[in-house]
Amino acid sequence: MDTRNRSIRPRLIAFAAAAFGLGAALAASAEPPQCLHCVQDYYYCRDHSGNDYGTCSNNFMNCQMEGGCPVGLPPP
Repeated sequence: MDTRNRSIRPRLIAFAAAAFGLGAALAASAEPPQCLHCVQDYYYCRDHSGNDYGTCSNNFMNCQMEGGCPVGLPPP
């Protein structure tokens, strides 16, 4: 009976599971690229709108919802 394949198989399964877990963790932590422009647009709006921060905040949240981003409060 060939015992070499039995000892390698669990290692390969463990390696595959670890690689899958690492890939899933990296994918979960990556922010979608369309979300970055929402923050940039918010800062631009805030800098050029005078005191109309409410409109900029609403535009920021709408941008997040439309882009499929995690919705949160605008940055300070």
